[in-house]
Amino acid sequence: MGKNIIVAGAGHGGLTAAYHLAKSGYNVTVYEHAAQESDLGYEWEDFFDARTFDEAGLPAPETGMIPKVPISFYGPDPDVEPIRQTFEAGEVEMHMNRKELCAHLIRITRDVGVQFVFGCTIYAPILIGNRIVGIKTSLGDFTADLVIDACGVDSPLRANLPAYLGIQKTLKKFEYIYAYRAYFNRLEGFENVKNEYKTYFVDDGKTGLTWVVTTEKTVDLLIARFEPFGQDEIDRMYKIFKADNPHLGDKLVLGGQITKIPLRRPLAILVADGYAAVGDSACMTVPIAGSGIANSIRAGKILADTVLFDRNEEYSAVTLWKYQRTFFDKIGGSMGLIDMGKGMLLDLKKKDFEFFFNNKILTSEDISFNTNETSAKAMFSHFTPSIIVDRMKKIGANRDLIRRIGGVATRAGRLKLILTRMPDRYNREDVVNWAAKYDRLYNVAPDK
Repeated sequence: MGKNIIVAGAGHGGLTAAYHLAKSGYNVTVYEHAAQESDLGYEWEDFFDARTFDEAGLPAPETGMIPKVPISFYGPDPDVEPIRQTFEAGEVEMHMNRKELCAHLIRITRDVGVQFVFGCTIYAPILIGNRIVGIKTSLGDFTADLVIDACGVDSPLRANLPAYLGIQKTLKKFEYIYAYRAYFNRLEGFENVKNEYKTYFVDDGKTGLTWVVTTEKTVDLLIARFEPFGQDEIDRMYKIFKADNPHLGDKLVLGGQITKIPLRRPLAILVADGYAAVGDSACMTVPIAGSGIANSIRAGKILADTVLFDRNEEYSAVTLWKYQRTFFDKIGGSMGLIDMGKGMLLDLKKKDFEFFFNNKILTSEDISFNTNETSAKAMFSHFTPSIIVDRMKKIGANRDLIRRIGGVATRAGRLKLILTRMPDRYNREDVVNWAAKYDRLYNVAPDK
């Protein structure tokens, strides 16, 4: 014991691992780019699984548990009724401001002895042979027995790893999204407007995601695009939203930033000698929704358990491979299937969404799975053979759509097979070959 652990970046997954390792007697230091603790976290609020803290063995915040908020999905035709989620009475979820969540995680990690160094820009990993032994930063070089990469979507550690390790260094187009999130005041005089979570499948033909969430005092506006955008696009979309939501005010209450977020399945390889990636550094967001809080925190606990299991304190790719296999078994494999669903949605045109809504291909029952579950099994368990046959009959008139759905189903079957063939033990050649097969399902070429 007494081994030194570096957590590069104060991400949710990295802080979770830091908590458990420091509590078990490890010397853990978090190096963070932000100048001070109050700078951490986006200025927005998020919903996530109410069981996350218990499952990760973390002290839970005193507040944040609220009744579940159903989502309404709107199609291109305003005259067609939206599809609305329904839940059983009593279902709850966590609803927290991101800054408050970061402050809570830092507070509990400090309580168990984790050290923090703020204002530290991380440049690259330090390698001796094939092993990562530390980090190069604006404050100098720091070494450790293990480096946990929680630097985020554009991690400079991951980007500067040797290509032969097989870890994808940079993300490709459609594997990340630019999101603008802002909270505006809610105008009075619109008493007939109810509190609602509106997600728009298609706004005006642009590729991306949009929503308007109306609460008692604010209107939460999200504009997300796979291409960079600026104020002109924000102003244009604001006018579109205003026409459909006249209670949307013009006073910015919170947020207003554009943030880059990974929107894909997890990386094919998460570990190397002396290195493990977690959270956004490993692309652990839900590939359609974009939130990665629950997945990242759970992954941080899996990583910590793996490190603690390494009785010889090697922290090599061989001993850390247990982290990868456990994560994929519990979480990552399902994210891969959901990513395929995202790919199909990106391929759909306005007419396809109109077909889905007008012909009731999707129903309220289909989307009312318990959203505390982010696994593909939970999302698709409702679709019994009889329901699938019924929906395919409805889709039957659209041969092009049948073809595309069939293609996704075929690839999903191949993914399931590939996941069962993940190497039981880490051997670099075997792991890199396996990762190439996994990524080829998503048309991603390996880094050179």
